[in-house]
Amino acid sequence: MSAMLSPRINLALVNGMRSLGGAELWHLDVGQGLKERGHRVLVIGQPDSELLRLCAESGLETAGVPIRCDGAPWTQMRLLRLLRRHGTTAVLCNRLKDLKAAGVAARLAGIEVVLKSRESDHPLRPRPYYRWYYDRVASGVLVNSRATLRTTLDSAPWLRPERVHLLSKGIDGERFRVLPEPPGRPVVGFVGSLDERKGVPLLMAAWTKVLEACAEEPPLLRLAGEGPLRPAVAAWRAGLRDPGCVELAGWVRDMPAFHGALTLLAAPSRYEGFGLAVAEAGACGRPVVATRVSSLPEVVHDGVTGLLVPPGDPAALATAILRLLGDPGLRQRLGAAAAARIRTEFDRAAMLSRLEELLRPAPRRRETT
Repeated sequence: MSAMLSPRINLALVNGMRSLGGAELWHLDVGQGLKERGHRVLVIGQPDSELLRLCAESGLETAGVPIRCDGAPWTQMRLLRLLRRHGTTAVLCNRLKDLKAAGVAARLAGIEVVLKSRESDHPLRPRPYYRWYYDRVASGVLVNSRATLRTTLDSAPWLRPERVHLLSKGIDGERFRVLPEPPGRPVVGFVGSLDERKGVPLLMAAWTKVLEACAEEPPLLRLAGEGPLRPAVAAWRAGLRDPGCVELAGWVRDMPAFHGALTLLAAPSRYEGFGLAVAEAGACGRPVVATRVSSLPEVVHDGVTGLLVPPGDPAALATAILRLLGDPGLRQRLGAAAAARIRTEFDRAAMLSRLEELLRPAPRRRETT
C-alpha cells in the first residue's frame, strides 16, 4: 500500500554492529525503500560503523549512539530523548543488545511497535531474561525464513507463534538483473564473512579437489568479503600451485556487477538465516551450489534452480561445482529458473509492503457491552 494513502511511519532502525553483513545491508535497503515510499527513517548505530556511513551517503538520517553495555540506563535515556525528538512510531532492533537499549527506551516513550529481527537460524539461548525481552519489551519478532521460524519457536516454547512474523528478504529486480554469462575463464564466486559459519574451510578443501580435477587452465575462485579467516585463506592460497586461481576481492559494494561476472556461486554455509547473496545471484541468472542447511533449500530448489550438497562434504561440493562448470546447458536452465523464482517469491516491493503492515500498531478492538 502506498504511504500516500496511509499514515506515515517514523521508523528507527537500531543496529549496533560495527562490521557489515547481510543484516546491515538489509537495514540499508529497507531504510532506502521506506524513505522512497514517503516514510521517515532514522538509522541508529555505532558512531564509527560502516552501516552509518553508507546510510548517510544514501541520504538517510543517522545517529551514532554507542550501544555496548547490556541495558545501560544512560544509553536508554539517550535513546529515549532521541526517539522522542524523531517522533518515532516504530522501532526495529537487530541484536539483543539493541533491544535491551532501544527497545526499553521505546517502551518508556510509549511506542507500541518494537520489533526484534532474528537474522540467523540459531536457537535462542535458555536464559531466563530472554523471555522478558522477547515477550514483554518486543511487540513482535521478525524471522527471515521458515527454518529460522522453526528454530526460534522450538528453542523458545514460551514465545507465542502469533508474535513471530515471517518476512523473507526481498530482491530488487531493477538492480539485480539477468545478465549473459561472461566469456572466457569460468569464475566461481563466494560472498560472505570469511569465517567458519559461512563454510570457508569447506570451500578451501573443495577448491583443492576442483584444481586436482582440472588438467588445463583451472577456473577462478573469487571471494567477496572479510573476516577472521582471511589470513588462513591467504596462506592456503599462497600454497596452491597456481595462487592466481583464487582472488580475495575484499568487501564489494557493487554486488550486481560481482554476480554478473560469475559463472556460478558457491554457498557452503554451516547454517544460515536467509542467504541474501544466494537470492541475489539467482536474480542475476546464476546457478548456486549450496549446502542443504537452514534456509538454503528454501531459496535453492535442488536440480531446479541450483544444486544442494550435504554440509561438511568437500568432495560433494567439488563434484557439484565441476558438474556445473562442465555443462553450460545445465547452468543456463538452472540460472533461468532461479531468476524467475526469485522475481516471483522474493520480490522487494512485496517485502516492503508487508513490513509496512508490521510497523503499524495493530487495530484496537472495540469494547462491546
